[in-house]
Amino acid sequence: MSQDHRSKVAAERREKMRRRLVEAAVAVFATKPQGDVVIEDIVARAEVSRGTFYKYFDSLDELLVLVKMTIAQEVMTMVASQERSSNDPAAALAHDIKCFVLTVRRYRTIGRFSANMGLGPGELINDMVPDYMSWGVAEGRFCDMPCWLITTFLKTGVISVMMRLIGGVGEASDASDVVAAVLRCLGVAPDEAAQLAQTPGRELEAPPGTLIARADELRRAHEGASG
Repeated sequence: MSQDHRSKVAAERREKMRRRLVEAAVAVFATKPQGDVVIEDIVARAEVSRGTFYKYFDSLDELLVLVKMTIAQEVMTMVASQERSSNDPAAALAHDIKCFVLTVRRYRTIGRFSANMGLGPGELINDMVPDYMSWGVAEGRFCDMPCWLITTFLKTGVISVMMRLIGGVGEASDASDVVAAVLRCLGVAPDEAAQLAQTPGRELEAPPGTLIARADELRRAHEGASG
């Protein structure tokens, strides 16, 4: 067996175990909604030892960062699969924010994880903003402003809505309020921003086999058994 082949097999084995631990972490979040997730929960779910965990991750936080990135990639794939909802960048942005919030409400485990841990380094919002800004500015719909600033506004608004939904105090109008505020920040007139904020979104469908879909199945099964 060549050195290259041995290295390839070792890399594949390492990636498979890392994925197994990621899936275990998401499963624990799905079935332990009120408790803090600890390493013992994850290794028990993955059926590995604590020592094995530390061969692949230095800490629980390192694993959770990878979970965030994996989930974010799945969400981005879901959003990218949609056709553009409007030729107007303001209306399209309003629609996509609504879709994101409705999808988080549907897949509550992912929403709770994202709200508690932040949206992650590869999250949808960071990837959305530059394209929307360049499109909106080119069309004369948005004022030119730093992407990092509007990203901060969006993250703050969206995470606040997620936390309210998860806490059971959120209202359907919360997402509309965020959309209107963001559009006003981008230079859309207040009356038009309020009108566009009523743009309906839709829940996105997580493909079978994704972490998002599997976590939701586990959550519903757990709630059914508990109820």
